[in-house]
Amino acid sequence: MRVKAPGERPVLSAIPKAEACRIDSISLPTAPLIQTSPTTLSASLIIQHNNNNNNNNNRISPINTLSMGIPLYFRWLSERYPSISQVIAENRIPEFDCLYLDMNGIIHNCTHKDSDSPTFRMTEDKMFIAIFNYIEHLFGKIKPKKLFFMAIDGVAPRAKMNQQRARRFRTALDAEIAREKALKAGAEMPKEDAFDSNCITPGTEFMAKLTLQLKYFINKKVSEDVDWQGVEVVLSGHEVPGEGEHKIMEYIRLAKAQPDYESNMRHCLYGLDADLIMLGLLSHDPHFCLLREEVIFGRQNQKKSKELEHQNFYLMHLCVVREYLELEFQELKEPGVLSFPFDMEHIIDDFILMAFFVGNDFLPNLPNLRINEGALALMFKVYKSVLPKTKGYINERGVINLVRLEALLDELSYVEYRFFELENASANWFKGKQMAKVDVMKKGKTSPLVMSTAQKELFRLVKNFINSRGTGQQSLDLPPVLPARDRKFVEDLADSLRLQWKTVDDEEGNRHLRLDLPTGSAAEEDDEEENGESELAILRVIKRYEKAEVLDVSAEEAQEEMERKYQEKFHGWKDDYYRNKFGWGLDNKEELRKLTENYVEGLQWVLYYYYRGVASWSWFYGYHYSPMISDVKKGLKANLNFQLGQPFRPYQQLMGVLPDRSKKIVPTPYHELMTSPDSPIIDFYPRDFELDMNGKKMEWEAVVKIPFIDEKRLLSAMKTKDHLLTEAERARNDFGVTLKFSYAPDADFTYPSSLVGIFPDIAHSHCVVNIFDLPIMDGLEVFVGLVDGVNLGAAALAGFPSLKVLPHTGALGFHNVSIFQQESRNESMVITLMERESHTSVQGAKARLGRRVHVGYPFLQEAKVVRVSDELFDYVLSDFKVGQIIPIPHSPQEIDTWRKKAQRIENTYSKRLGMVIGPVESLMHVDMLKGLRKTDDGATIKEYAQIPGMETDYASQVVVDEVISKDQRFLEKAALPLADEFPEGTRAFFLGEYNYGRPLEVVRHEGNKAEVWVLTARGREPDFGQEIVRRAERITPYTPSYAVARMLNLNALVLSKITSSFSVMVDEQRVNLGLNLKFEAKKLKVLGYSRRGPNGWEFSQKAIDLLQQYMVNFPEFIAGIQRKPQGDIYVPTDFYHPDAAPAKIKEIQSWLKSMEAKSFEKVPLEAEQLDSDVVKLIEQAANAAAQNNSEIVGKKIKGVPRRGLLKPSDAEHRLGNQNFSLGDRIVYVQDSGRVPIATRGTVVGLTRTARTTLLDIVFDVTFMSGTSLGDRCTPFRGSTVPVSSVLNLTNRQLAVNTKASEDKQPQKVVPQWTVNGHEASQAGLRGRGQFQKARTPPPLRGSYRGAITGQPNESDGMHDEHQQFPIRNKPTSTPGARYQRSEFHGSRGRVRGGLHGTTSHGRGQAGMQTNRSGYVATDKGESEEGAIMSNSNSRPVSYSNVPPPASLDIRGRGRGRGGLRGNGSRGDTGRRGRGAYRGRGATPVTQQE
Repeated sequence: MRVKAPGERPVLSAIPKAEACRIDSISLPTAPLIQTSPTTLSASLIIQHNNNNNNNNNRISPINTLSMGIPLYFRWLSERYPSISQVIAENRIPEFDCLYLDMNGIIHNCTHKDSDSPTFRMTEDKMFIAIFNYIEHLFGKIKPKKLFFMAIDGVAPRAKMNQQRARRFRTALDAEIAREKALKAGAEMPKEDAFDSNCITPGTEFMAKLTLQLKYFINKKVSEDVDWQGVEVVLSGHEVPGEGEHKIMEYIRLAKAQPDYESNMRHCLYGLDADLIMLGLLSHDPHFCLLREEVIFGRQNQKKSKELEHQNFYLMHLCVVREYLELEFQELKEPGVLSFPFDMEHIIDDFILMAFFVGNDFLPNLPNLRINEGALALMFKVYKSVLPKTKGYINERGVINLVRLEALLDELSYVEYRFFELENASANWFKGKQMAKVDVMKKGKTSPLVMSTAQKELFRLVKNFINSRGTGQQSLDLPPVLPARDRKFVEDLADSLRLQWKTVDDEEGNRHLRLDLPTGSAAEEDDEEENGESELAILRVIKRYEKAEVLDVSAEEAQEEMERKYQEKFHGWKDDYYRNKFGWGLDNKEELRKLTENYVEGLQWVLYYYYRGVASWSWFYGYHYSPMISDVKKGLKANLNFQLGQPFRPYQQLMGVLPDRSKKIVPTPYHELMTSPDSPIIDFYPRDFELDMNGKKMEWEAVVKIPFIDEKRLLSAMKTKDHLLTEAERARNDFGVTLKFSYAPDADFTYPSSLVGIFPDIAHSHCVVNIFDLPIMDGLEVFVGLVDGVNLGAAALAGFPSLKVLPHTGALGFHNVSIFQQESRNESMVITLMERESHTSVQGAKARLGRRVHVGYPFLQEAKVVRVSDELFDYVLSDFKVGQIIPIPHSPQEIDTWRKKAQRIENTYSKRLGMVIGPVESLMHVDMLKGLRKTDDGATIKEYAQIPGMETDYASQVVVDEVISKDQRFLEKAALPLADEFPEGTRAFFLGEYNYGRPLEVVRHEGNKAEVWVLTARGREPDFGQEIVRRAERITPYTPSYAVARMLNLNALVLSKITSSFSVMVDEQRVNLGLNLKFEAKKLKVLGYSRRGPNGWEFSQKAIDLLQQYMVNFPEFIAGIQRKPQGDIYVPTDFYHPDAAPAKIKEIQSWLKSMEAKSFEKVPLEAEQLDSDVVKLIEQAANAAAQNNSEIVGKKIKGVPRRGLLKPSDAEHRLGNQNFSLGDRIVYVQDSGRVPIATRGTVVGLTRTARTTLLDIVFDVTFMSGTSLGDRCTPFRGSTVPVSSVLNLTNRQLAVNTKASEDKQPQKVVPQWTVNGHEASQAGLRGRGQFQKARTPPPLRGSYRGAITGQPNESDGMHDEHQQFPIRNKPTSTPGARYQRSEFHGSRGRVRGGLHGTTSHGRGQAGMQTNRSGYVATDKGESEEGAIMSNSNSRPVSYSNVPPPASLDIRGRGRGRGGLRGNGSRGDTGRRGRGAYRGRGATPVTQQE
């Protein structure tokens, strides 16, 4: 079969040559991809291995570390499909039925995540606690409803052990090199051995300990945590064979085969491996998400917080990945394209198979196919061109159709030609053959001439004819038998020489070619200059033809010769690859057959493994590298019948994957086999080995070339040592079972500590453990595909996004989306919204005012529309006429701001999400659904509010009116009877004024009140936190930077430089000689040293002392900066004499190191946190209080109303709006999470996130899941928790008055109130007492404007400061007045919240609060400011329909649309707000208490 020439390649031929390094959107390296010798990583790595034999009996293991790398695949997928991932917020995580943890990633993170330094040490108990905390944190985030499945890697199939072996050899070598480097640098090594992460392998003592600790931890959580008691908890440990993620998929696969499987099961799988994406997709369950930590590419600018609560997590929604894939292959859905039905599930299966070609854990990637170079994009194009030619799909539910695979490989193999051409573009043979091809086929003007011998003779005749011009010969007749190619040659030659040619008949009637000299040449002989130029041109042409190469071949023959040469070189290129990588060439047909059949076996084995489970425990791919793409089809006759076999025992795997550098992990009897020169398997454990970059760029991608183990030799050698194992070691070498942990309230026993002295016994364990039986497959078959009844697209369950909720189209394009802090250079699937005109109009937007909608497409969240705007107007609903919409015009500045905001929203969708939403014509301004709130009467209602840090303005075209699936977690519910909500025996917390926050139990009910038994403390609990904070503030006050500069006689710029990062150029390198007390760009401060105040930076006395030491120790250095305070680049000679400068700079560096300036605790500017010194004082006070603790006694309290009881399950609904300050005392009130319920503590830090405030708490006692809050408190005593999980005991914001507290309090004087002259309700305003009638006010006098605003007129005799005026009173000077004048001055629009927590919305006025985009909800301006009404949600009363009296001062009327304004044009006073009363005398009024 003839291989197609480069010009015939259908897929790649259309690529313009201008894209020198791109193939079908693939970025290719310009350097040769096939190395003639392995590229080594660095001189520090040992390159040569001892056994360098490449014969058939000793093949080398083919490991590409992380072939489908975590960052590479995740990044490529995220750039191509920009909307697949979402940063998860606290209460916006979808509800999941099942949570699966691939535990090995957690174990690695928690045991050596900070161990870059060879001096790092961490005790095992801390490792176990870190693992517990991580598990607990992930469980708390997801809160599964049915199943919690934790899977640790057990013994792996041989195919995976190859990769494990390479990783562990590399890890041990890197650790040894790092240790040697540190010793040479003078580092002092700790006495304890460093943690060897290779011990995270089945069968090690560490893994056995971990299993024991996990059993204890799960027992404790199931016994004590309510959230863990309602789900099935499963642990598949290291003693159960199989990789963690595949044990998880085995459960899902078997469960899905059951007839009662829930079609809309919601899965969440945590893990770091890229193949989890494939595993999730092949489940064909659309409600499937992957949970993972935030991925940061490039250098991180700041230290990652040690607290898990500050770690960002992403959810990758596979339901959206599915929809993107549907768009990717949408052309295949067109009628007539396929001869068989289009099936998206089969497309996904084929996508999974294609992904295997770029590498996985079991097979190396095909040559020249790499993710970061666009391999998947290329395969998609090839697939789209091949599938219509086949009779079906390639991956048939996990079985490869080999005939269709061959068609795909044939088309895909053309990529090799382009790589071959790129590598040989500069070769002389390639240039020559290209030119020859061009000359023969196209004859370019500047190409070298090639002529045949006959053409050479014709040229001689024409040349002689020209030279004989003076003899009188005017014509040259050529023979009539010229071949067409020679005739064309003569015609071209004549044109070049400016000869005339024509076809004439001779005497015998034969047509032939005649050449004539130019006519009129004799008449032009007097023009000597022109004739001279003509002669020179003719001579140049003749000289060019004289130099032409004579080649007696035809064009067809030349093309064939060029193709033969091309194929010869291409064959040699491939042959070099095999000889360099395998040690044999293409002439070795037998070895090539074995290689290609082994690779095809691998493709089918991997598919079986993913779709059905392990097909063979013993199969493995036995080569370093894969065959060339064009050769893979030579292995399609491979035997694909696998023998299942048996997995290795744990110790057999240890000996198969560990290097001798990790021999301590292996039982002692086997050490000799790894180290003794006489060992029969010593060749399995080379000390030195080769690392081949194989064209890759990252070190972790290198091929680790170590000898492969021979199973028979290994097991035979180990058998001689097995009898030396101890009983404990024998136990670790056995297989175990998967365990199920269940809550049994009737069980009550003591579970012993798993770590005596560290963890306590579980005194009351209610957890029972059984063997977890996988679903049975008797008579059932594995089900691949969608289950009947599944909800897809817009009908997907709540929380699972879909692109299909809005009409759209999708197309690939280079859109420069910015996913990971930089623009992508690859193609992205760009979504363009359709029907935008109908969705973006302001008329349609206004119709949604006051309605509930869903915003944030495609990650929808519920919100309520409170305002609509376009470029010229705001639109709000009137509170006084149902359905009336009030327009409020924008000022020029507001128009400009609106345009910028609209442009920003459009750009964000375009650049971040790859969506074209079109011009923004209207915006919807919303209050977000904050969550559910429990009312005082027990009803559960939705709460909408502006949430700090969350967007509140949305383009109308991306707002969704209705969703099909409602979120069941946010349904409003009516109040239950008290006895049903708090049945007898309910445990809760007391919210009465006395014993606030103490635990209680409901004992009986009396009507709508409860009788409770409260655990009270004799005497008053000490509230020491606030006092310690105040005392610390007095002792260590903060001084503004300008005052510090004046105090130290420093230039302000100099102070700024030395307190931050200050660079000096030393030997062309920047050296930081600053104190690093503040970080302006990073928005960080240093606890206890600096903070950002309202007027700039402020420093504590500790910081000032440090500055003074700097100045005293290095006065010349400080003086040098003083001399050039505005300098940018400094050198040592700016401060010291050249001879002394280097030594002095080193002295400064040494001093800074001794001051530990680099280890200061950096926190965000907005964070409020106490430093470790103050936290220590709080701990001491808590310890003292515990020693003097009052006796706890039970007390019965009757008549407790519903709002005086707080159930742990209601904490999230009732406590989210509390305010906290540093030093506040709290009690943890949730019955789930890391902190034991009812534990008391003190607030030592506050950090605000987009949805909540996180509190750093130092608790009064230690507990197992406690932390050190970043080394600020005693270990096991701190924790970071959301505000909704604790009750503030210092600032008692939920306290209710009980009968007992009312009896002890003095009777309050209730002020008299009237509303429009009528008596108020019995409860009174906000429960403050009954309204009472007041005397009728005197007649209005003076201006109407003054009367409306409640201002006294000197002539009316009303001087009583406490004169009560209907609706509005004059501002009072009473200290208890709740509102100040500045709060209302100039406001326009509605007043929210009634008396308490009122937020006034205005535009352009001082003291007004707006949302973060600068917009406020406003009224048309026809309402009175500050009016106080019995309905807390009402707006001020409008007076626009009241005609003004004749006495109205005309000058105050101004202009406007119904509101009363002072004179002057818009903007002539900065204190006016549109829509408010604008007369010059307008004064807001404060209501008396």
